[in-house]
Amino acid sequence: MRVFRFRPGPIHLLRLDRGDDIVGAITGYAAEQRIQAAWFTYLGAVSAASLRYYDQVGHAYSDFTVDRHLEVLSGLGNVSLLDGAPFVHTHAAFGDDQGRSLGGHLNRGCTVFALEVNLQELVGEPPVRLPDESTGLKLWGGG
Repeated sequence: MRVFRFRPGPIHLLRLDRGDDIVGAITGYAAEQRIQAAWFTYLGAVSAASLRYYDQVGHAYSDFTVDRHLEVLSGLGNVSLLDGAPFVHTHAAFGDDQGRSLGGHLNRGCTVFALEVNLQELVGEPPVRLPDESTGLKLWGGG
């Protein structure tokens, strides 16, 4: 286990614009504001979703898209550093017009219809993503 300690920093409330990309907009905001560590939640709706699923045995992502209107039932993520730049890692659960749900890790390509984000900046030494041999992922190192 690695432990990272932070003090709470400013809370940023964002309303993304229709047509924005969720990952791109949050990444851009974090870079613009020089945010290196944060935790965020969001809710709203998307016009299309681009997701991925990680195969834990094969250590590879499978990408898929859902090209229809979806409600964001729950979205959460964090900001850390990857190669010296803010990196947004986020997952979401979506609901369709039949009450079915689906979700996963968000790719760029999740097109906003309406979205509200609560981003809690964290003050302290930011976590840095480093290769992890046992999972094949880039996870928080140090601590």
